[in-house]
Amino acid sequence: MSNADVHPHNHDEIDFELLGHEKGKEWVLQTNIYGNGSVGTGREEKFYMWFDPTADFHEYSILWNNHRIV
Repeated sequence: MSNADVHPHNHDEIDFELLGHEKGKEWVLQTNIYGNGSVGTGREEKFYMWFDPTADFHEYSILWNNHRIV
């Protein structure tokens, strides 16, 4: 069962995904934001990480309010 099977098709969503990694290359973090279940109202960004996220334990958080992601 995929995530799409669990949620209705009109939901909002924020994704953080570590993409596949090749040894010796940078890690890539991809973010996706969907509004009302549509990629047309969202956006996608890729961030090339300057550190190895598997080298230690890390905690991440999202700062947001009712109007925006900070």
